[in-house]
Parts: sequence; structure tokens; C-alpha cells
Amino acid sequence: MYLEKLEIQGFKSFANKNVLIFPGMLDQERRGITAVVGPNGSGKSNIADSVRWVLGEQSMKQLRGKKSEDVIFSGSEKAGKLGMAEVSMYLNNEDKKAPIDYAQVVLTRRLYRDGASEYLINNNRVRLIDIQMLLAKASFGQRTYSVIGQGMVEGFLNTTLAERKEFFDEATGVKQFQIKRDDSLNKLISSYENLMQVDMLLSEIEPRLKSLTRQVNKLQRRGEIEAELEELQLNFYSKLWHDNNDKFNEFNSKYLELEKSRLDKDRKLEALNKKLDQLEVQNEITEEFNGWQRELSSLQAEKDQITKQTARLEAEMEVKLEAAGKFDLSWLSNKKSELKQGLLKIEDEIRAEEEAASEGKRAVADLTEEQKSLQAGIQKLNQELREARSFAAAGGNEKVNKHLDRLILKLEAAEIENDFGRVKTLIKEIKTDLKKILEAGGGEAGKDLERLEAELNSLALKKEEAFLKLGEAQSKASAQNERLRFLKEKKSQMGEELAAIVEKLERYEDRPSDAESDKRQKGLKEKLDAVEKKIADTKEKIGSFSRAIEEKRSRIFELQKNSQALQNEINQINNELNEIKVGSTRYETRLEDLEAEIRNELGSLKEVKELKVGVHLEMETLKEKIENLKRQLDQIGGIDPEIEKEYAETKERFDFLSGQTGDLKKAIESLEKIIKELDIVIKERFDKEFKTIQQKFEEYFKILFNGGAARIIKVMAQEEEASANPQDKKGEKGAGPADGSEEERKTREQESNLKKIKYLQRYNATGLAGIEIQATPPGKKIGSISMLSGGERALTAIAMICAIISVNPSPFVILDEVDAALDEANSERLAKILDDLSHKTQFIVITHNRASMRRANVLYGVTMQEDGVSKLLSVKLDEIKTR
Repeated sequence: MYLEKLEIQGFKSFANKNVLIFPGMLDQERRGITAVVGPNGSGKSNIADSVRWVLGEQSMKQLRGKKSEDVIFSGSEKAGKLGMAEVSMYLNNEDKKAPIDYAQVVLTRRLYRDGASEYLINNNRVRLIDIQMLLAKASFGQRTYSVIGQGMVEGFLNTTLAERKEFFDEATGVKQFQIKRDDSLNKLISSYENLMQVDMLLSEIEPRLKSLTRQVNKLQRRGEIEAELEELQLNFYSKLWHDNNDKFNEFNSKYLELEKSRLDKDRKLEALNKKLDQLEVQNEITEEFNGWQRELSSLQAEKDQITKQTARLEAEMEVKLEAAGKFDLSWLSNKKSELKQGLLKIEDEIRAEEEAASEGKRAVADLTEEQKSLQAGIQKLNQELREARSFAAAGGNEKVNKHLDRLILKLEAAEIENDFGRVKTLIKEIKTDLKKILEAGGGEAGKDLERLEAELNSLALKKEEAFLKLGEAQSKASAQNERLRFLKEKKSQMGEELAAIVEKLERYEDRPSDAESDKRQKGLKEKLDAVEKKIADTKEKIGSFSRAIEEKRSRIFELQKNSQALQNEINQINNELNEIKVGSTRYETRLEDLEAEIRNELGSLKEVKELKVGVHLEMETLKEKIENLKRQLDQIGGIDPEIEKEYAETKERFDFLSGQTGDLKKAIESLEKIIKELDIVIKERFDKEFKTIQQKFEEYFKILFNGGAARIIKVMAQEEEASANPQDKKGEKGAGPADGSEEERKTREQESNLKKIKYLQRYNATGLAGIEIQATPPGKKIGSISMLSGGERALTAIAMICAIISVNPSPFVILDEVDAALDEANSERLAKILDDLSHKTQFIVITHNRASMRRANVLYGVTMQEDGVSKLLSVKLDEIKTR
């Protein structure tokens, strides 16, 4: 690995972008020397500072500044200040010395005037620790011998023992392991601190967790009882709810069925009423009928007048016949007139009786139909009575129930035979049995039986009344038929008698006639026949109209009767609906109260409605169990439901922290093991490399001083400090099984952890307190390097640096005017050493010394322009030499 290129922009005096290209491998053995020259104040040392800065230097003192923004070009009279400084270092990594999968590694650092900064490796943002670890693995860094400034040569000998040890850590190549150790140590310290913090939290949480555990156990017991109680209540309330709901639905179904029937009957009744209204309007007597009545009255009067005239004429003729001695003929004529008048009267009576008989026949038919309807209703009630009795059978006396069945059968037989006395007796006996059923706890079924018995009694009375009316109507119809038969027989006899008289009168046709009387009689007869014909026609019209009216009246009567029957049925249904509504409301109220109780006890009705329980459920036993569980809950008392949540959260936190304790202890054990392994690696490598550096230091010291003696000495740490590791102490209190309380054990464990942390912070793997340097130039006896002159101190420091480079060469070394204090002879010796070491590393020398310039392969000149900006000039000296 070697430095290929350095780009500087905005860093200190290099305001513009400047690129320094360094030679690579000149041949298979030499990497070459690059010299940077220029007058004082031109900005040469800013190149070394830029390299130190890009490698991650954080000390502004090392960068010859006071604050971070001092590295950004601050401007001049002719140039304005910049807002950013950027340095990029291009490293050839074809030999993979840096553990990164790139043939060229580009390290970039940027700083903005607002304080923001960033590190990049091959244009990827990284952390400072990533760059430091990469550089340590590649055997160079920003704080040691990779960049050696003007004051570092002199200051190296003036540093403390501990500061020299840090220099040697990098020189021996253990820096990367030290970084890992420091990182592991920081993690270990953090783990110990976290462990102590977790232990403190656990000690605070544990008492509360124990208290919560006791309460949660009670809560769990309460939960078990509540779960059992909920299951029992679910069965209990489900059975109770379904029983009441079934009864409620039964009432509602019956109500809907009856309501449907009532609506159907209402529609029929409305239709009947419409027909009645129409017929009643049509049944009104018209003016035409009144005219016929007046005309009939007039004709009757005319007929009476003609009859009177005829009677006077016949009387005159009878007087004449009697005067002539014809008494028989006179009597026959009178008798003929009487018979004719009698026949007319009988015909009127027959017509009236026929109309009355027809009306009676219709009344009998109507009463018969009514009786049939009542009988059907009674049979239906008997069936309902039998069905209701079966529901009440469970609560009544079996003997009474069987007796009631027999009574119902006898009642049906008596009703069919119309034995109303027997019916009344049987109903009384049924009522007695129903009372016994009610007294035995028949419940709702018993009440239904009582209602049915009342309805049956009412219908039986109605049937009896209808039966009596039917008997009266049948007797009246029979009498009317008998009278009609008698009138018809009498009419027949009078007709026969009239025919005989007419026959006798015809025998007297040869009698002397009174022409004038005959003429008058004939005229009256023709006139009477005409009137009678008119009367007959008028009567026919009136009769036809009357029959139509009668037919309409009969129809009206029938419709009225049907309407009344429908109204009675509707009234009965309304009564039943009211009773059902009362029962439905009663069960609805029970359901509402029950559902309110269920919501109060269980919170929801859904499961109660969905659950189907057995029919034979011991409700009293369930109720006792529920009360017992409630008493147990009262004994446990109320527990805040949030306790369980707090317990879960506390338990979760306690378990988490306990797990964290285990993880932290494992992490501590692993980190302590890593640190021990790193300590072994660091010590072994440090001892090995230190021995080689010591030999090379003595060798280069003798070259630079033409003799003399020099050595480096390890200064070990105090023995008691090294033995302060608490892990190595045996028999210390707390090392064995802990005595006393858990709190005391944790306190001792925390004290032990604090001792470990303090020890690990003080302890180093090499066991060194620092490095002591002893140097004795030839011909002198000096006990301390502080007694050396300035040149001798510089040569001694250079000898040490060359020894380190020889043993553990960095990919490149920047020497910033380290030869400033040397005379020409010593400068030549230093130049020769650098030329010899150039086969191990790449040198960038910032110098005023001609000897160093002559050994350089590339020469860069730095000048300061009028605007205060540094500028680079380059010359490849190898090409000039070959010319």
C-alpha cells in the first residue's frame, strides 16, 4: 500500500483545488522520496496538516488551530473566505494491506463552516471509528509516526512515559488490538452499568410484583368462580327466557291468527252491510206502487157499487120471482151470490196464509241453521277444553282429570240430544272439577280451562234459547199449514156447491124473462167482470211488487241475520284478542324484566338466546348454586380489574429485566473473555516488536552519532496495581455463596462489579506504565536525555523514528522539517538513512535541506500568491537526472 494522490481544497491556505501526485514503486525495492520545498510561510506544513486532518485528527493543537473552522480558508484582502474544507487521500490497496475490497481506497473528510462534517471511504459515508480501525489495521494513523511534524521530533523526547507508550503501541502494530480492546472495554463498562441499573430496577419491582401476584391469584380464583357463575346463570336464564319467550310467541301467534280471522270477518261484514244498504234503498215504496194502491181502492169501491146495484137488481128480480111463485130460483140466485162472495173472501185468506206459511218456513230454516252453528261452536269449545285440560294435567289430580274427561264426553252426547237440563248439570260438574284443577296449581292452563268453561256455558244457553225459538216457529208453521189446508178444503166445498147451484139455475133458462132486468143484469155483469179484471190485474201488479219487496225483505233479514252472526263472532274474537293481549302483555313484561336482569348479570342477551338447554332442568338447584357462588364472590371482595393489567405489565417488565440480566451477564462474560484474549495478543506482539525496535534504535543511533550507546527501557506498572484485579482475589467475602438477605447479596455483587470496572480502566495488557529512553553520545557520560543538546535530542528522536519505520513500516511517512536542527553532515546521514528505508515505505519530506532534495524523486514547490492562496509547482527529478 502507498499514497497515490492527495487532493486539497479549501483547507487553510489551499483555497483552490490542488492535487499532489506521488510516485509509486520506482522499482521492485524502492518506493521513492517526494520533497516539498518552499519559503517560510508559503503553506508547506499545511500539506502535512491536511494529511493528519484527513486521517481523523481531532486535536486542534496538533493542527495549529484553536477551533475546527480554523482549517477552512478564512479569506484575505483579495480573496473571500470559503464555506467548506475538503481533503481526499488516494491510497493504492492492490496488496490488500487495508482489509477492504477495493484496489484503491479514497479517504475523504469534509468540514462546513456551520460545524457539520462527514467522513467518506470511496464516497460512502462512514464513522470516524471506521477510519481509525481501517488505518490501524493498515499500520498507520494520524497521531504517531505516519506524520511527524516540526515539534514532534523535539517533543517526542519531552513526552511522558505514558505518552511514549501510546506511540510504541502504534509502532509495534498493536494499535488495532488496542482499539478493539478499548471498544470491548467500553462495552463491558456499559454492560456493568446497565447490569447495576437493571438490578436496582428489579429490587424496586420485585416487592410490588409479589403483592400483585397475591392479588392476581385472588382475581384468578374470582375469575374461576365468575366463569362458573356465568355458565350456571347462562343455563338458568336461558331456560327461563326460552320458557317465557315461547309462551309469549304462542300468545302472539294465536293473536295474529285470530286477528287475521277477525280482519277476514270484518271484510265479510263490510260486504254484507254494503248489500244491506243497497237492498234497503231498493226496498223503498215507490210512487207507482202507491198509485196501484189508490187505483185498487178506486176499483174496489167501483166493484162494491156495481155489486150493490147487482144486489138491488137481483132483489127486484127475486121479488118478481116470488110474486110469480118461483121461490127456489130466488134462493138459488141468492145462494150463488153468497158463494161467490165467500169464494172471493176465502181466496184472500188463502193468499194471506200462504204468505205467512212461507215466512214461517224461512224462520224455521234460519233457526235450524243458527242451531247448527251454535253446535259447531260448542264442539270446537269441547275440543279446546279437552286440549287445555291436557296442559293442566301435570298440575291437577289424576282422578279429577279422568272424571273431567268423562264429563266432557257426556256433555257432547247431551248436546247432540238437545237435553239442556242434562247439559246444565254436566257444566256445573265440569266447573267443580276445573276449580279443583286451579286449586292444584293448574296455572295458565287452568285459567284457559276456566275461560273455555265460561264460553261453553254461554253457547249452551244460546243454543237452548235457539232451540226454544225453533220449537215455537215449528209449532206456528204447523198451525198455519193446518189452517191453510182447512181453507183450501172449504174453498173446494164452496166451489162444488156453487157449481151445483149454477147447474140448477141453468135448468130454469126457459123461464119467462124480464128483458129490461136481464139487460140491466147483463150490463152490470159485464161491468163487474171488467172491474174485477182490472182489480185482478192491479192486484197482480201489487202482488208481484209485494213479492219482490218481500223477497228483498227476506234477503235483508237473511243478510241482517248473517251480519249479526258475523258481528257476534267478531265480538267473541275481540274478547279473545283482549284476553290474549293481556296474557301477551303479562309475558312481555316478564320478558322485559328478565332481560333487564340478564343484562345486569351477564351483560348480553346474545348467548342466552342462542343457548338451548334441556327441558328437565332443575331450576331450584341451579338457583341455589348461583346464590352460593355469589356469596363466595362477596367473601373474596372487589378487586380492581386494573390490577391484572398492572400485574401483566409488571410481570412482563420483571421477566424482561430478568432476561436482560441474563443477557448482560453473558455479554459481560463474553467481553471479559475477549479482553483477556486481546491482552494476550497485545502483550505477545508488543514484546516481540519492542525487542526488534530496541535493536534498530541502537543501530541507527550509532550511525547518526558515529558511535555511542542508546536503549529503550520498559517501565512496569506498580506491582500492587497489577494485582488489584478482584477476579484474582480468593477468599474475599462475597466470592462464595452469599449469606444474608437477597438485598445484601445484590449490594455485594454491585460493589464487586464497580471494582472490576475500576481495575479494567487502569489495567493495560502489556503491564507497562511507560517507555524510558536512554541515550549516550560518544565520549559523553549522560544519565538523562534531558541533558542532551538540541541537535543531539533531534538525532536521538530521528534514530527512534527510523528504528520504528524499519521494524513496522507505515505505508507512507510524512516528515515535516525534522532535519531543521541538523547540520549538513548529519543531514547527509539522515538523507542516506531515508534513502535506505525507502524500500520499506514511501517518504514525503517537507524540508529546506539540499541533501534531502538531492535524494528526492519528485520535487513540489509551494509558493504564496498575492491573494494569500498557496500554489503548487512540481518537478520530476528522476526525469531531469536521466537527461
